Amino acid sequence: MSLISSPVAIAETFDHSNWDNLLNEYVHWPVANQESRVDYANFDQAKLEQYLDTVAAIRQQQFNAWGDDEQLAFLINAYNAYTVQFILTAYPNINSIRDLGNLFQSPWKKKRFSLFGEQVSLDHIEHQLIRPVYNNPLIHAAVVCAAISCPPLQSVAYTGEQLQQQLSQAFRAFLRSNKNYYDPTSKKLKLSSIFKWYKDDFGNDLNLYLSQYAEDLRAEANIIEQASVSYLDYDWSLNAYP
Repeated sequence: MSLISSPVAIAETFDHSNWDNLLNEYVHWPVANQESRVDYANFDQAKLEQYLDTVAAIRQQQFNAWGDDEQLAFLINAYNAYTVQFILTAYPNINSIRDLGNLFQSPWKKKRFSLFGEQVSLDHIEHQLIRPVYNNPLIHAAVVCAAISCPPLQSVAYTGEQLQQQLSQAFRAFLRSNKNYYDPTSKKLKLSSIFKWYKDDFGNDLNLYLSQYAEDLRAEANIIEQASVSYLDYDWSLNAYP
């Protein structure tokens, strides 16, 4: 059988162009490469629903036929698009994604998102499908929870073909932002709380891992390796534009 007619070849990619177009139109950057905001007030919900319908229509067998990068790009985009959809269910009467939860259940545990024929939660996508399977800590700069202190939602969709480059760029930009920095006065590495919550994802030595990105943290690698770490307060306010 030729490669062209192979079922696996047919299922190699997923079209994220509708999501890409939405991001390009409704994600704004008040501070270039540091802070993005989402124009929830004008977001085209009909087009978002069309994209998510295509996401929900993918069967597990189709997904399994893709390469790892294609799978991971699909899951990151699904998480981010479902998060935007979730916010829009309550916008503008919402100040934080946490407002969508209640005393008994966090918003990330609500099973309201269609994936592979099931209703799943955002936590399921991130903590069951993404983190343990792909073992790539850079995803923490790509999976966005709609809060000010989150890494910025990018204005392009992730794709399997460009995924590794996109993840690297997003992670390095996150480290260069005011959410992470080395303070020479206190000699402390001041990091987003994301690095506290998911410290184990970065290996046995967080300082050693981050020393690979010393240039982005504006310090020498040996300084990053030896610096004491403190974690910045997390602002859960909605990442809304303006």
